[in-house]
Amino acid sequence: MSGQIVEINLLERNYRVMCPDGQESALREAARQLDERLNETRSATKLTNIEQIAVMTALNLCHEWMQERAEQSEKMIALEDKVALLQATIKKAIGEPEDKSPSKTTSK
Repeated sequence: MSGQIVEINLLERNYRVMCPDGQESALREAARQLDERLNETRSATKLTNIEQIAVMTALNLCHEWMQERAEQSEKMIALEDKVALLQATIKKAIGEPEDKSPSKTTSK
């Protein structure tokens, strides 16, 4: 894997991290956003230990991510329901039977 070392700054500390080629700007933006969140945590909690700030920020980010996943799942279910309703409406409008399963016949 090729890449290059990119210097980022988090909580006024410099870190050198390996970055895949072409992803430098994405890494810098991620670092900028993380630094912003770390500083927000530090301000809100008055924590001074960088490890504690990092852990609290990571927990907050994971919690937000889990909430976002749950919301996306709910949206997907609602969308699937709407698509099914739309398909049923279209089938009804064109006169197609709703249930295409083979009919059961009894032999005598």
